Amino acid sequence: MRGRSIRLSILILFILGVAAAALAFPSININLPGFPALVRGGDGPLGLRLGLDLSGGGQLLYEAATGTRIEVAFDEPADAAVIETTLDSQGVTGYTVTARDDRSYLVTAGLLADEVKDGLQAAIDDSLQAAATGEQLPANNAAIVRFQFPEPVQDPDLVTVVSDAADSLGLENRTVALWNVAEDDVNVVRISTDTILDADLQEQLREALNAAVAADEAEIADLSVVENTPVNGIATYDLNETLAPTADQMEGVLDKINRRVSLFGTEEPIIQLFGDDRVIVQLPGASGSISEVEFSDPTGIPEVEGVVRAQGFEDFTVTLLDDTERRFEIRTVSLNVNQQQELRSALAGGVGAVNSFATSGGIETAKALIGQTAQLVFKERTCSDVTCVTFTDAEIGLTGDDLDDAYAATDPNTGEWEVNIAFKERGAGIFGDLTQRIVGVETKRIAVFLDDELLIAPVSLAWIRDGRSSITGNFSREEARTLSIQLKAGSLPVPLRLIQQSDVDALLGSASLERSLMAGIIGLGLVLVFMVAYYRAAGIVAALALVFYTVIVLAVFKLVPVTLGLSGIGAFILSIGLAVDANILIFERMKEEIRIGRTLASSMEVGFGRAWPAIRDGNFSTLITCLVLLWLGSRTADDLVTGFAFTLFIGVVASMFTAIVVSRNLLQLFAWGGLGRKIVLFTPEGAPRLAEESRAGAAGGGRTRRAEGR
Repeated sequence: MRGRSIRLSILILFILGVAAAALAFPSININLPGFPALVRGGDGPLGLRLGLDLSGGGQLLYEAATGTRIEVAFDEPADAAVIETTLDSQGVTGYTVTARDDRSYLVTAGLLADEVKDGLQAAIDDSLQAAATGEQLPANNAAIVRFQFPEPVQDPDLVTVVSDAADSLGLENRTVALWNVAEDDVNVVRISTDTILDADLQEQLREALNAAVAADEAEIADLSVVENTPVNGIATYDLNETLAPTADQMEGVLDKINRRVSLFGTEEPIIQLFGDDRVIVQLPGASGSISEVEFSDPTGIPEVEGVVRAQGFEDFTVTLLDDTERRFEIRTVSLNVNQQQELRSALAGGVGAVNSFATSGGIETAKALIGQTAQLVFKERTCSDVTCVTFTDAEIGLTGDDLDDAYAATDPNTGEWEVNIAFKERGAGIFGDLTQRIVGVETKRIAVFLDDELLIAPVSLAWIRDGRSSITGNFSREEARTLSIQLKAGSLPVPLRLIQQSDVDALLGSASLERSLMAGIIGLGLVLVFMVAYYRAAGIVAALALVFYTVIVLAVFKLVPVTLGLSGIGAFILSIGLAVDANILIFERMKEEIRIGRTLASSMEVGFGRAWPAIRDGNFSTLITCLVLLWLGSRTADDLVTGFAFTLFIGVVASMFTAIVVSRNLLQLFAWGGLGRKIVLFTPEGAPRLAEESRAGAAGGGRTRRAEGR
């Protein structure tokens, strides 16, 4: 029995040492070969993560991206001015044209009138032809014929006459337009057609036109032909229009964003609607940006600080990352995309050439998870060779709506992290056909896109018949979890665009944090004083167990990690009360056994045995309540409820372990260490009452001695 107690004491000390080490460092970064990286830490005391109400964080403001999205791709390189000129001519305002490469562009604009949408593709093609040939050509025609009369012709039926001449030659999809019209006098006429005009056909057309207008005693003075076929027009044109979102759609957006952020950890964010088409996302501890910059030439911290300060930043830090004096870390407030570019340009101009510049931070991770349009699409990728440097992607009709589940797990054979996916019935059929078609083909991939950005492009190693598969790729735990979140979240019901990014202060201020900590310390101190004063040596055991409990729970909060707001701190203090309650039940049962004359060791064993049912029932009922709250919180996406329940669950489990294992083991050590003979130290009733009971026992025939001998 004593050997078991010694081994248990060693285990308890080991757990306490690990927990204390976890709390000793503000941040933890453990990266062992073959194991997922562990990165933990926050801006609160002991490196704990604090909620928005206590520490503040980052804020993102999204707006429903109503309007028109046009994707244009040309056969040959073309300038964006072609599109901009066309949009201006059609009366489109407030648009943006973004070049993806020298052939493809993305146009975003407001809602367009039907007549503009219907004719925009042809108008863009017209502008392209005009830019290439100097002649404004009608869309989708192969040639244009322009002929001129020496003198103006006065014939109201000239269009019909010319049209009949063109029809006699079988010109397809021809149109006739009169140019230079002034007071019914026509000098130039133009014919556009889908028919390619070679030299013979051009001569036949001249003769037909001369014959047609002979009745007007006019003769064609000039006939010029501009062929459209050498000019490359639009290869692809895709117009998508998004109308103003409904209230139900915005509720769906709110739910999806909440689930995405919550799946990444117990963050306790604040996500709410703002007006009819905006969403505010506030993330605790996600304030600030970390920018890593590398210069071509060595420089010093003062030079970098001077440039950052000149950009208007007041609260920032600059740290040198290596001995080359080229790599620096700059911590600032949260930077949006424009501010990042401005800071990079300022550093390049004020310090020297910049080799690399990358900005990260908690809010950047959240932005990547939330996404914008966040449409999940699976495509079949065909590579030119096994290196897959060049490739083409083909639509297969498989989207995030067809995905049923995605979660991170470890491979039972290799222990490496992977992402398991499962498709719904329709998706399983499409995915099965795809994997059957490309399995074993080295030049085929399954390309997965989120928000038009490639997430991963794995090969197919088997024919998946049931729609259940796994994605592997030397993932770390965080990489696998992030990918599973992005896949599982699917697509947002409404496209979003980020319109503002900023930091927010603590909702309740730093004073609330100080008062909360002070209240917790005072409360814990009063409990410890009461336990020692009333239960004496047993109270010391309870105090030591309570300190152990506090260290363990805080370490678990840091390692999980748990974000502590006022609700979480309330749950933690409540669990302290439950831990003390368990010790009180045990000590009261021990007191009863000591009163009847049992030894300390016997009283301890019987007391623990008789107190256990009450401890078990009370704590198990609390755990069931926590599970119900967790379920309700997950169903309603209420992170405050979920955080309270999760924090209380951890505290209750730790309090049970502390009371049954730690307190019991400490009492056993006290009993075997010589204090067992001084049983008066373990009961609040004191020595006089014990002496009276001993004398009464002696007068009654030695019942006390027999009781002590039992």
